[in-house]
Amino acid sequence: MAIFSSSAHTGQGIEDLLEKVLIESELLELQANPNRRADGVVLEARLDKGKGIVANILVQGGTLKVGDPFVAGPCFGRVRAMENDHGQRIQEAGPSTPVQLMGFDDMPQAGDKLVVAEDEKIAKEVANE
Repeated sequence: MAIFSSSAHTGQGIEDLLEKVLIESELLELQANPNRRADGVVLEARLDKGKGIVANILVQGGTLKVGDPFVAGPCFGRVRAMENDHGQRIQEAGPSTPVQLMGFDDMPQAGDKLVVAEDEKIAKEVANE
């Protein structure tokens, strides 16, 4: 593997670095499976007057759909609505997709792992443990 230099300050070598990352991911066939229950991570959360508890989530694997029951740390809920990074309502979000998620019972913490559960009863049990 070639050694190369890049600088975030000057931007020198960034294009080469991005190109090498893309080539490496293609060679290793790195892909997330969209055909399974979603998981992701909470990036931040806040209380919105009109929407309730809203969290920015990064879906890491699977596909998150409106209506899915989920657990995020000690919190649980059902996906009431999702918005993409442009503020548009969406019905599902695949791997590597950032979304704004509504439907939490309590305020999650940044870094909490979000996992879609089989049903809401199981989500509630897991969150209470």
